[in-house]
Amino acid sequence: MYVAKPTERQLEWYDREFGVLIHYFPYRDGKQILLGREALAAYDPPALDPEQWIRTAWKAGAKYAVLVAKQCAFAAWPTKENDCSVASTRYKDGKGDVVREFIDACAKYGLRPGLYYHTTRFDYYGINNEVTYDYKGAAYQEYVRHVENQLKELMTEYGEIAELWFDGGLIPVRDGGPDVLSLLRRYQPNCITFQGPPEWEHNVRWVGNEEGLAPETCWSTTNAGEARYDGTEAAEEAGVGDPDGKYFWPAETDVPNRTRAAEGGGWGWAPGQEDLIFPPETLLRFYLQSVGRNSNLLVGMAIDADGQFEDEEQFVRFGELLRSHFGTPLVRIDSPAPENGAVTLRVPASAAARYLVVREDITDGQHIRSYSVSVDGAVVRRGSCVGHKCIVPLEAAGGAAVTFRAEDSAGPWKLRDIALY
Repeated sequence: MYVAKPTERQLEWYDREFGVLIHYFPYRDGKQILLGREALAAYDPPALDPEQWIRTAWKAGAKYAVLVAKQCAFAAWPTKENDCSVASTRYKDGKGDVVREFIDACAKYGLRPGLYYHTTRFDYYGINNEVTYDYKGAAYQEYVRHVENQLKELMTEYGEIAELWFDGGLIPVRDGGPDVLSLLRRYQPNCITFQGPPEWEHNVRWVGNEEGLAPETCWSTTNAGEARYDGTEAAEEAGVGDPDGKYFWPAETDVPNRTRAAEGGGWGWAPGQEDLIFPPETLLRFYLQSVGRNSNLLVGMAIDADGQFEDEEQFVRFGELLRSHFGTPLVRIDSPAPENGAVTLRVPASAAARYLVVREDITDGQHIRSYSVSVDGAVVRRGSCVGHKCIVPLEAAGGAAVTFRAEDSAGPWKLRDIALY
């Protein structure tokens, strides 16, 4: 039976579990300025500090960070491709490079750096992803060369990039899109791509919403490898995937750190919106229903007009919650040997288990197809997908013995570890 297998880079990505997606755009009168020419005039943050952003993410427990390098038009690095970049602003007298500052901050705090680059919208060249073009025509192909050149700059000037984030996906080369695959193979062979070329072996996919919600069944594999999701409409099937899918494309769950009622649907900052910041307990819930459902969690960081992340307390408290819930297990067994398809953990005397955490050994792919969890012999949970990590709440169960049983599998299965918290 065919079971799609991950690459070593995808396994490393899974182990990072939680990252941040950082948005900084210039502001005028408390509103984001997204378009290129307007952005150039407005871009002069007095206290822009990527080290503060990354230090805060580190305090929260993030293991990777993705910076928006180019969304609508404005480039956060001094691109040689056009004059719509930080080099044409008053920031550091045109000598600034926010991508470099971000990369250096990630190195200082041990986070893996990623970059967001939107290929299908580029207002400087009059390209809007809501419009259908003659993608193979001369005008669009000239635009494609600009995209390829900028991506080459990002791939060659900043060291190894852990993840490239292609919001909205990519137009395939056969349809007239940029040849991102060749760039990856030549310059960034170890890079994870979010919605990258379907031929790229280190891909991850969108979870299908921006609500911090992976479906309870969220397979690492999918048959939608050639689909592009633009994020404008929820796509439940994108998150569920397919247990027998031919692509090993894990899901990444992205969510802003402010509610959808905030600036830019929560991804942006505006003054007077402090009441729209998600409580740290809500970020913990997002973690449980993403990382705890075989996905990775990517939380937005809305940077204020001065260039600071002012919601630092939210992230610090979230990190404290993560450590208090999952810092030290009550008991853990590495590579357990199942007996009759089951593994039982004993709750230490005078302790109460709140969560069962199960990690399947997915080196050779996902094999467990259904499972049950019992407390003192009574079934409290039935599910299908385990994968990289499955977190089962046990708050109301109590009991002295917790048993995980694989009810069905696609061939032999193994657990990486199993623990009670």
